[in-house]
Amino acid sequence: MGQTMRAMTGPEIQEAYGRALDAHKAGDLDTAIRGYGAIIEANPKVAEAHFQAGRIYTAKMRFDRAFLHFRAAVSLRPAEGAIWSAWANAVALGADAAAEAEFLKALKSAPVPPEARVALQDRFGAQRGGTRPATGGMKLAAIRRLLSLIQSGRMAEAERLASAALKQHPGSALALNVLATALARQGKAAPAEAAFLKAIAVDPDYAEAHDNLGQFLIEQGRPEEAQAMFRRAVMLAPGLAPALVNLATCLTSAGQPAAALTLLERARAGGADAPPLCVALGNAHTRLKNFARAEAALLRGVELTKGGTAQILALLAQAQARLGKDGEAMANFDRALAMNENLPVAVGGKALLLQTLGDFGGAEVLFRKGFEIDPLNGENFRAFIMSHKAKPGDPVIDMMLRRYEDPAMSPTDRMNMGFAIAKALEDVKDYGRVFRYLDEANALMRKMSPYSIAQRFEQVAQTKAVFEGVDWHGTRIEGTTDFAPIFVTGMPRSGTTLIEQIIASHSLVTGAGEIGECARAAQDLIYDAKNPMKMHPPSMDEIAGLGHRFEAFIGERFPGSDRITDKSIQTYMYLGLVKLAMPNARFVVVRRDPRDNLLSIYKNKFPDDTHLYAYDQRDLAKFYGTFVEMIDFWRERVPDWFYEVQYEELVANPEEETRKLIAACGLDWEDACLSFHENKRKVETLSVYQVRQPITQASVALWQRYEKDLEPMLEQLKKDGHVAG
Repeated sequence: MGQTMRAMTGPEIQEAYGRALDAHKAGDLDTAIRGYGAIIEANPKVAEAHFQAGRIYTAKMRFDRAFLHFRAAVSLRPAEGAIWSAWANAVALGADAAAEAEFLKALKSAPVPPEARVALQDRFGAQRGGTRPATGGMKLAAIRRLLSLIQSGRMAEAERLASAALKQHPGSALALNVLATALARQGKAAPAEAAFLKAIAVDPDYAEAHDNLGQFLIEQGRPEEAQAMFRRAVMLAPGLAPALVNLATCLTSAGQPAAALTLLERARAGGADAPPLCVALGNAHTRLKNFARAEAALLRGVELTKGGTAQILALLAQAQARLGKDGEAMANFDRALAMNENLPVAVGGKALLLQTLGDFGGAEVLFRKGFEIDPLNGENFRAFIMSHKAKPGDPVIDMMLRRYEDPAMSPTDRMNMGFAIAKALEDVKDYGRVFRYLDEANALMRKMSPYSIAQRFEQVAQTKAVFEGVDWHGTRIEGTTDFAPIFVTGMPRSGTTLIEQIIASHSLVTGAGEIGECARAAQDLIYDAKNPMKMHPPSMDEIAGLGHRFEAFIGERFPGSDRITDKSIQTYMYLGLVKLAMPNARFVVVRRDPRDNLLSIYKNKFPDDTHLYAYDQRDLAKFYGTFVEMIDFWRERVPDWFYEVQYEELVANPEEETRKLIAACGLDWEDACLSFHENKRKVETLSVYQVRQPITQASVALWQRYEKDLEPMLEQLKKDGHVAG
């Protein structure tokens, strides 16, 4: 919102509310929330604006904001039942125990009709774990008979008995749900869906019917409709474990693993302990990069299934690979494939592990198998193309082009396939067609993962502000570690992986890769735990602990290593703070011509939930400006604390620049640093293939081939003074 806003008159508020409501009804939630927000800023006492804002934030799974607006709305209109009901929905979908307790405490004194209050309380009490469906007068014995037939897998008999029961009891939502389930499991999709919908029409508050319909829709390849059903099921029964797991699985797939984890922890707190919960926890933690927790959840799944299913073992292997337990990961991939040789997650997962280990031939065999068993999996093609140099007439190009046009391909798979096609077309020098697929892939990513560059501007401004008053050279921290890691940092795709590979080829150095632990810990020292957009100056007595914790983390992950490299991109944000914590640490900042650097970023899809600025050309250029701003900040204050490498100079004069680099790291020269491409260490970045090749100047000035296509980015770079006009 703006910093100041004049008060709105009553008619102006009504007009603004009408516009926001129209946008809301049309599904344009961003426009709607801006409209409601403007009203609230002008007049915080408009209950309707708070109510609608809460509903939108609930839909967006941003529950802290939703709760804030519902609290405001009920304080203004405490007798309005619709507000209490909407708040209850948000609590059911996204509250932890404390937020739920707060809601129930407020509800006790709410001036609403007693029956409405009891109904809402029952959601979190008597009907928390399941609802009481309408039975239409069926006898208990008949109900038990129906349910036992489903549980024993006798679907045809269950269909006949449910149909007969409905002739006598047409108002039995329970019998309709059983009939729908029996039909679905016999492959009778159309009548099954009709029966599920009728069960919900008979009893709209039947949580289990919503959950079962959601599972049916997943099997029919309709995930968005399924998610709506799971949401409704959880709203009606916030402790219904199958619905919690199903909704969480959808949220993780949709890129919302944190929201998923809230639901899964609730299911676990309620006593759930079953393989589907373990799988969902493993997936959510993996997406959040909590790989140790993912491993623990999946090991529990192995225990519950007495040795593991193929899926659980494959997911476990993925988590173990990210933890550096490559031997265990490979063994579990092989166990999974022995159970099901065509399981896509095992085939693709092992291919990726082989690729990171430099076994491109072994990886290719599995990737190509994946093309056949999972033909519309765009991620499989994108991963394969990273280490495959396409040649003219390569059949994989035509295969990808055909599958890209398949209407059955999901937006996520089409996005991944678009990046793969663009890279293959560039390989064969078909430059004129590259950006058709590249622009479409980036647009799909931006739609799936919206991003506001304004948040980045605020982050950089606040970071500089909290560091402004520190006497960097004059500050001495007591009790710091002697640990001496080498941090390689810079923009992604600037050459950081190449630099790390060169340094890690030294006999005294272990390449740890992009682990991120130290940068996250440094960030935590200045971020407000309750408000992630607020920062405070670092606490000096906590800085030494940062270094010791990082040393312990590395010691556990890489036992026996004398020196390690950490190629975490964001380290440059907190460079001075990390140096105070580890005075012996070295820092290498990698720079590259921004036109080539940003083109390379735009050509790639990054791991989920990272580098979300990357999918819009103007945001890319603006983000680059904030990188330059932070490096300039440190250069003005501690120029002797880091060494800068210019990528173009390195590839033009490899030996001279490599010798200077190794010296800057405090290491004696070793010829192996010039043969970095022969290093067999694991590489998990997008440069997995390039760093195993000798240095080349092939990517220097590549932007010139796409000058017209890059016009938005180039225009912004010129406007901001980063390249000549």
